[in-house]
Amino acid sequence: MIVVVGSYNQDLVWRTPRFPKAGETRTGHFSQGPGGKGFNQAMAAHRLGGNALFIAAIGDDALGKHAITLAESVGLRCAWQRCNGSATGNAAIWLNADGQNQILVDLAANTLLSPAHISRHTESIRNARIVLLQQEANAAASLAAMHIAKAAGVRSIVNPAPASEFAAELQALADILSPNESEFAALLQAQGEDITAESIAQRDAGTLHALARKLPCPDTVITLGARGAVLSTPHGFHEFTPPKVSVKDSTGAGDCFNGALAAELAHGSALPDACAFAVVAASCKVERAGAALAMPSRADITARFG
Repeated sequence: MIVVVGSYNQDLVWRTPRFPKAGETRTGHFSQGPGGKGFNQAMAAHRLGGNALFIAAIGDDALGKHAITLAESVGLRCAWQRCNGSATGNAAIWLNADGQNQILVDLAANTLLSPAHISRHTESIRNARIVLLQQEANAAASLAAMHIAKAAGVRSIVNPAPASEFAAELQALADILSPNESEFAALLQAQGEDITAESIAQRDAGTLHALARKLPCPDTVITLGARGAVLSTPHGFHEFTPPKVSVKDSTGAGDCFNGALAAELAHGSALPDACAFAVVAASCKVERAGAALAMPSRADITARFG
């Protein structure tokens, strides 16, 4: 079983050929659907046969009720904390013609996820093969889940997204860190490195490996968008090149990677093999519009890439 502790947001999506400039008004096409890093990752793991349990907080509003109904309809097991007086998290997402996105999030109820709610699911965490966390939910709750996992010897993945100065303890306890370029730069900056997110993509795999060894986590996999990913371990590094795809929507691609990574590790794959599979899964996702409901199944991946 995989336990995902994280966020649920309702995604409010605007599609436009190009992003508005400052002060400019543009027309576009609107849609909405379920999202949030935690829910996206749980859906990816679930679709890939990971037997996922999602632990999260929602508000006492229509969006929260919709989240419960939706999860039940797709068969994803959830342990919801209903937060009276709070809205459910939501995100405004802009997508341009190249499939690139800009996102603004109101975390709302996600910030209220409590250690007490986590403790109610201690046995599920102890019995998990993998615990997957991000940094969109209340840090104290995420840390409580991590301590339960560590005490039980459960392998953990921390996706350090979005970057947060309050998550150093969570990151230090992780077995695997999975940052993208900007998050990797933020982790290195916290270690005193003078480096920018823009420069990460220009570094070769060996250099990225050397930089990753400066972090406290034993295994770090850096996602690099269209370039794929680089895995750094105490024994060396691996570079994973993605298949060529036509990008339709990059929203949730990193979440797909993390959910696929967790699912493959839970199935018993070695870390390099799990990373290779996660790169292919994320490549399949970017050809599909949407976030949580666009996560591919194993059949989808096989049909697309063989």
